[in-house]
Amino acid sequence: MGKKIEELVRQDIKKIAPYVPGKPMEELQRALGIDIEKIVKLASNENPLGPSPKVVEAIKRCADKISRYPEGPGYYLKNKISDVFNQPEETIILGSGSSEIISMGMELFVNPGEEVIYPTPSFLIYKILAYKIGAVPVEVPLQEDFSYDLNMFLKKITPKTKLIILCNPNNPTGTIIYKQQIEEFMRQVPDDIIIISDEAYREYVDTEDFGSAYPYVYKKNVIITRTFSKIYGLAGLRIGFGIARKEIIEFMERIRPPFNTTIPAQEAAIAALDDQEYVKKSFENNIKGRDYLYTAFSSLGIDYIKTQANFILCKIPNAVEVVKKLEKRGIIIRGGIGAGPDYVRITIGTEKENALLIENLKELLGEEK
Repeated sequence: MGKKIEELVRQDIKKIAPYVPGKPMEELQRALGIDIEKIVKLASNENPLGPSPKVVEAIKRCADKISRYPEGPGYYLKNKISDVFNQPEETIILGSGSSEIISMGMELFVNPGEEVIYPTPSFLIYKILAYKIGAVPVEVPLQEDFSYDLNMFLKKITPKTKLIILCNPNNPTGTIIYKQQIEEFMRQVPDDIIIISDEAYREYVDTEDFGSAYPYVYKKNVIITRTFSKIYGLAGLRIGFGIARKEIIEFMERIRPPFNTTIPAQEAAIAALDDQEYVKKSFENNIKGRDYLYTAFSSLGIDYIKTQANFILCKIPNAVEVVKKLEKRGIIIRGGIGAGPDYVRITIGTEKENALLIENLKELLGEEK
């Protein structure tokens, strides 16, 4: 048969470990026979309230259109994004989730052998995408308290640096970059470096000191990525968008896969943007749940990192075992997220889900003592 497949595969691809998502509820149902209605999933940072009812109706209305290809560029959705975010339509591009926007940005600018700088711990896809295009991944550790030190990013810049990724708020830590930090960073970063600011959790931020990269879109080579997977509740439809200067978007459109976003996804995203009351409700649920979990974690002696997202990074003794034991009780949280062996990431759920989590954690941690 000739050479083995592993001898034919690109060397860079061999360096990639497959991305492991949060365990699906269906997998737990199959493995343990737990009624899916009784499973609580707090592992993938989804909106626990689900999508807006207006979104569900929009999907139903377009069901008879799915035999047709979607309108590739997504004219009507881009028009809606333009209105909501006050950006010209020619500065917007759609993607299959924000991950595809990040991928297109890297493919567009980074040559094999050039360096891509990104934080760690952070979204695992950054390293995967760097290796995918033959780039050199350069990791910058967050501080001991998981905060950003952007001076460390600047120190990592070499003549081979082509692109820097900032995850803000950062996943899995929930920490953010502040206005003064981003201002100083943008002032010092060389003009020939591309900056991708992954702001998937932006809608959950409740501090005015948040340092978004939006003010620098027309001043630097900046690509902002956003998603409908989180507060808008459309994770299963895979749709996101990017914002950058017109000349950057024009080149990105050259490599955007044809029909990369579906008709139901586009229609659902328009409906989601139209229902800002539902977005507000989801935001308020998150704040209420966050504060409840802070108090509960403190009472249980669980260390946690204050968050500006819809999840909390916690340090739990024997975390690997606790995750397994929670799964047997029908509760899924996320371990193995790169922050350390005793760290877990817990998505903020509904009031009922949060209470059930704490009740079970209390029992399990009592058993550990």
